[in-house]
Amino acid sequence: MTAPSDRAMWTLLDGLASTLREWSRQSRDFNRLALEIHEIQRAANPVLRRYWDANTARDPSSWEEIPPVPVAAFRDVPIVSGVPEVTFRTSGTTGGGGRRGEHHVASLDLYHASARGNYRRHLLGGLETVSVVSLIPCPEDAPDSSLSVMAGFICREPEVSSATWAFNPEHGVDAGAVREAVGDAFRVGDPVLLLTTAFALVHLLDELAGQGADNRHGNGERASTDGRLPLPEGSRVMETGGFKGRVAAVDRGALYGRVERVLGVPESHIASEYGMTELLSQAYDRVAAAESPCESAARVLRFPPWVRTRALDPATLAPLPPGDSGLLAYFDLANAGSVCHVLTEDFGCTTDDGGLHLLGRAPGASLRGCSLVAESFLRATRRGARS
Repeated sequence: MTAPSDRAMWTLLDGLASTLREWSRQSRDFNRLALEIHEIQRAANPVLRRYWDANTARDPSSWEEIPPVPVAAFRDVPIVSGVPEVTFRTSGTTGGGGRRGEHHVASLDLYHASARGNYRRHLLGGLETVSVVSLIPCPEDAPDSSLSVMAGFICREPEVSSATWAFNPEHGVDAGAVREAVGDAFRVGDPVLLLTTAFALVHLLDELAGQGADNRHGNGERASTDGRLPLPEGSRVMETGGFKGRVAAVDRGALYGRVERVLGVPESHIASEYGMTELLSQAYDRVAAAESPCESAARVLRFPPWVRTRALDPATLAPLPPGDSGLLAYFDLANAGSVCHVLTEDFGCTTDDGGLHLLGRAPGASLRGCSLVAESFLRATRRGARS
């Protein structure tokens, strides 16, 4: 028999996907919905209930009063109500001991609803047809990657005339497949949308520099042999993180400069995407191909309106004003099937209008507040194991 809390959760999930698809910035009461989801999560998940009861003196009247759950918890205990439809896993580059964070997602439809409006606006706006070239593994090769699943969503959009998956988890970037796909795009007159992590993008540019791009485009013109592979006019790039845990690092401005020189895609047509396995919503720093000028220093990440971002004091977890750097915490309503309020181990600051500047991984000495929250969550887990 299904418990009342489980029925309430599934009723919520059924309706929330439609709510997100229809959301406007003015028409929804974020706080009311946040408190409703919190109460259902509290009833459906005993670990969350014990954690929140131990850290709150009264029922919250605002989403800001709900204690966030640390990302480390996603490595320690399943956070989900009912049977997950899919489990996404982190890359395993943090946490030590081979542990990987796991986000048990109760509704893939809800993930699609939370991602679609944002990627359509930032990547596909104004396009009639486009050829996608992905340096992100295809969902069949990486079914537990939330990024790969999102790339699969994009490739099924009606504007996409063809999709080339040019990255394999075992063999890396396939520069030959990229060249062939670019030639095909020239033949049919499509711009290209290149989906890539920063790490894979560097590998592609390095391969082109090492091998040259000695091929013929579909229009019969010989491509450059100096390591350049100009994409068709109007092409765009979605670049997302990919250096976490890597020895190499790269300056984003320098990387975008290489993209313009090698691929012929100006910075105005490059959108940086920021997402986490533990969140079902993503942030973008610009609309690719927007007419407004874009300078690297002015790029600000923005989540959809059902996400709230705060920077918190690393020691006390008190909220900080815009411009002050601290640990980043997100309240994502799309996480209704797991937990909405997540405390990260990333450092950054917010802007006056709700944007986000991401500054990177917080130094270990700055994680005192996050460590205390993680210890509190583990105590709630252990109490459940003994009961």
